[in-house]
Amino acid sequence: MGKLLRLLCLITGVLCLVAATVLSIVFTVTIGNKIALIAGLLFMGLYFVYPRLTIFYQRILNSLLIGLGIYMIVMFFIIGISGTKNTATFTEDCVLVLGGGIKGEKILPTLQYRLDKCIEYLQRNPKALIIVSGGHGPGETTTESAAMKHYLVSKGIDAGKIIEENQAENTRQNMQLAKTLMDEHFPSGNYSVACITSDFHAFRADKLSKKAGLTVSHYNARTAWYFYPAVYCRETLSIIKMWLGL
Repeated sequence: MGKLLRLLCLITGVLCLVAATVLSIVFTVTIGNKIALIAGLLFMGLYFVYPRLTIFYQRILNSLLIGLGIYMIVMFFIIGISGTKNTATFTEDCVLVLGGGIKGEKILPTLQYRLDKCIEYLQRNPKALIIVSGGHGPGETTTESAAMKHYLVSKGIDAGKIIEENQAENTRQNMQLAKTLMDEHFPSGNYSVACITSDFHAFRADKLSKKAGLTVSHYNARTAWYFYPAVYCRETLSIIKMWLGL
């Protein structure tokens, strides 16, 4: 058992480090990526420290690692299943597109998929108000919302239908600040919202929307298959951060 768990520490550590590195290079440095980096270093540390621990501490560590392993497997399934559920009715008053990172002013693939999904949604519900949500992050020369609006306008979407939320730094703030804008635009409070984000992000986005007092339907964008190992590892850790209220 000890040898197997030690091997799993090594594999998990490598996966977390690769996830943090790939996502930081391809996209940008985020809190989620930093968490994945720290987790990777901790697992690598456990791999080397494990043989030096007493039997008592090895047993405690074994229990913790088994619990964590079960958690990650369960969350992989939940994240995957949530990402396949599209509940949008195409009658919503507003479509909320969550930012996903840019480099300079360049829209990166994950965010482009979300924006293309928004365009696809608007073909079936052209009357919907559009809110693009995302602030100014590291390595970005403009706000994500400005880059998102520019992309949509370049694809023929009316700029007058797009509202920018340009302060959010994470998903929690995406939901909170977007709700404030919606409450201002629909003072009666009687409005419906379709949320567009990536399939791997749908579970956490749904939970955080409810915490912000916002009920949303979902129209999820796909993710390139080669990003799945990295984004799933990071997402399971980000969900822990969400539950801790961080």
